[in-house]
This record gives sequence, structure tokens and C-alpha cells, in this order.
Amino acid sequence: MSLKKETPIPVGTKALILSKFYYGVLSKSLENIDVERYYAALYFLSQNNGCNQQCICNNLAIDKTAMVKVIDYLMKADMVERDINPQDRREHFIKLTKKGLKQTEEIVKAFTAIDTEIFSNISKEDQETFTKVLSQLSSNLKNLPANDLFFNYKKTKRKRTTTFKTH
Repeated sequence: MSLKKETPIPVGTKALILSKFYYGVLSKSLENIDVERYYAALYFLSQNNGCNQQCICNNLAIDKTAMVKVIDYLMKADMVERDINPQDRREHFIKLTKKGLKQTEEIVKAFTAIDTEIFSNISKEDQETFTKVLSQLSSNLKNLPANDLFFNYKKTKRKRTTTFKTH
């Protein structure tokens, strides 16, 4: 069915669709590793190994309760370990295991390859502008009242049949 007129899509919906497709491509390119989600947390740890849970929460906009679930999942997959801060037993440092370090190499490569591909026909200037605008949108949204949401992208059994169209 075709639309009778173009329907404007809110920026949040466009961002959600972009995120879903991006992580779908990422998931496909990482089928050979032992986890099927939480790639952003693993990527973050690859750049900030040994940081505390609160640091991960703050940088990835994940609440503390959800972060516990993420860390538990990654621990079961032998990707990370929790170390208790001897000066403050309430604080946990999250470190990649040997397996986690090896797997995050693949994750970093996949993120880099996808970013290179999706920006391939976009000028460096436009890429920088896009990044600045995304940061400003995020900053603007932080000032608005909101509910916390947790996105848990998991691979589904069905094949993707939709395409992303911009209006």
C-alpha cells in the first residue's frame, strides 16, 4: 500500500529506526561471537576497561538496575568480571576477561566497518555536523522530564523485510 501523502516522521522515530537497523547489521556481522547483545557496553569497556558500573551507566544512559542485568549476562558469557573496590565494597569495577578482550577486538572492528560504510558517501564536514547535532539533541533531551527506558535488542527468528526510507 502506498501512502497518499508523505508523512513526516518524528526525529525520535527516525533515530529508533536507524538504531534498529544499525544494530541489526552489527548483530549479523558479529554472529561468530558468543554474545548476541550488549555490544555497546562491551565496546565501551574496550575503551575504558576497569571502570566502575556507575561510569558505564552514565556514559551509556543505562539505569543501575538494568546495568546489573547487562553485567550478569556478560559474566555468564565469560566476557567480564566484577572486582569489588577494597576501599568501598559497594563499588564494582568491571573488567574484560581474556575472552572478553578477544571478542571486543571483533566488536570494535565491526563498529568501525559499519561506521565507515554508512558514512562512505557523506563528506567529513557533514559527518562532523551530524555528530554535533546528535550531541546537541541528546543534551536538549536531557533537560526534559522523561521515563527511563531500556532497549534490549535481541536477534529475532524472522528475516528483515523492511527498508529504511527517509522523507
